[in-house]
Amino acid sequence: MAKYYWNRYNAKVQYNLVETFVEKGGWTFIYGYHQLNFDGVQFHKPDGPETTLVSVEEEMGKSLYAYISNSLVYRFQVVGVSLMDKYSVTPSNPYYIQGSFITTVQAEENAYINNTRNSDGYWYVRGAKVNTAPTFTQIPTQSTKKDIPITINLANYFSDPQGDALTYTASSGNPSVSTATVSVSTLTLTGKEIGSVWITVNANDGEFTTSQGFALNVTNTAPTVSVTSPNANMTLYENDIFNIAGSAADVNANQSVTIYGQVNLEQRVVLGIGLSNAPIAFSKKLKFKGGRLFDGETAITGSLIDGVPHTLKIWAQDSDGGQSPITERAFYVVPNRPPILTVDAVQPSGIINTDKFSISGTASDPDKNTVTAAYRLNGGNSVELEIVEGKWAFDITLAQLQVGQNTIVVELMDSYDFKVSKTIKLNKNEVNTPILQSVARYKIEPPKGSAKGVLLFIERDEDMELEVSLSMTLAGEQEQYVVLTPENTAPMPNQNGVVEDTFYHEANEPKNNIILKLETSRETVDINHKIHLISGVVE
Repeated sequence: MAKYYWNRYNAKVQYNLVETFVEKGGWTFIYGYHQLNFDGVQFHKPDGPETTLVSVEEEMGKSLYAYISNSLVYRFQVVGVSLMDKYSVTPSNPYYIQGSFITTVQAEENAYINNTRNSDGYWYVRGAKVNTAPTFTQIPTQSTKKDIPITINLANYFSDPQGDALTYTASSGNPSVSTATVSVSTLTLTGKEIGSVWITVNANDGEFTTSQGFALNVTNTAPTVSVTSPNANMTLYENDIFNIAGSAADVNANQSVTIYGQVNLEQRVVLGIGLSNAPIAFSKKLKFKGGRLFDGETAITGSLIDGVPHTLKIWAQDSDGGQSPITERAFYVVPNRPPILTVDAVQPSGIINTDKFSISGTASDPDKNTVTAAYRLNGGNSVELEIVEGKWAFDITLAQLQVGQNTIVVELMDSYDFKVSKTIKLNKNEVNTPILQSVARYKIEPPKGSAKGVLLFIERDEDMELEVSLSMTLAGEQEQYVVLTPENTAPMPNQNGVVEDTFYHEANEPKNNIILKLETSRETVDINHKIHLISGVVE
């Protein structure tokens, strides 16, 4: 309630007289006030038991003493009249008037009856209204997120002792960090940038203004992330696609948001980047092969173990450092095991280019996948191998090898492109030691498939030592050689030192496996004889 200033006075008693009369001495006492007409008579204080002096009136230098006794009877005594002569009048209807000023007090509007004597015996006059400034309780430090407004009811923190209505204003020490606006008694604070700012609030009762300030901390609102794929506890097999998808959101305007993914404790990978003005979709397809997860051709994990749960973590982080809660998905893997390749001990053999030797081994797959085998010689084209009942083999001729080191790579690949290989290294030495003896075998193919007789003509150097043998058997039979003797030896025309030997051999019946064997020798390396031509006829 509002208070007022009250002036406190003494209350002066007044009486109304019931009659007016004239007595000795020529004076008159008239109702409502004292009017004295004197006829040379002086007034003196009377003797007797009268008590309180009420008033003294003077007129023409004479005095009238008026007293009031306990019986509320005015008594007057006039000098010059017999001392025992007293004149009395009985008053009635007493009333009060404002007396002397005492002090000023503060009290509510209706605390006293204005401009009259109150029950406490004093006379009160109400003055101006008493006003004091509004009071407040401290607004504590506030916190809000960037771009997220908060409101404060100022009526909860300000009051007016007189109950006056208050109006409010507010200001921000740095509007770039936060703005401050007031509607009636509601203060709205909106964070603009991360930081701290001082907020000042004023309350006015129409006369006085009270102010207070408090700190506002503007922090960042972390983004949120929603994961739609993968499902929890899925299992990946060789060449399966691990699809990671979802979306992120950030309520703060104009922030860059990056979505990350991480498998176990491996290096994190970026799943998506966008601005906070709209939902940010992300999608990443990883491939599981060879026991690892690949982003394209880049492995993002080491080897993942079968039979234990692995963890995919997904979170979003904005450009002001706010990070969403981490979403986790457990998953399992069944890695493809490599196929098994073995190579038997290689035993190269042969001395001439047509000679060959075999390379062999086995192929299998622990996961029962289909496997294919191939080999490459000295980085050449891949040659596919046939696998029969888990075994493979191929031949290498000496002519295929180069002088020096040779590399043969045998590869085994399963149906998931998991490849293993083994490398064989061979050295081919060029032998330059002259040959003193040699044997050459030639197979004769009769035009009709078989023949009974063979006529041979061999042109050679005359000094050459040559032994000619012929085997005529049926296919599949053991070769049986017969040494042939020349039926004729004659020099070749126009070829000095060259002769032609004529040989003939006839079997008992036609044969289809006819082999000619020529054996020659020389005593020293200086001898360099040769055969010039071999020809003949079969019948």
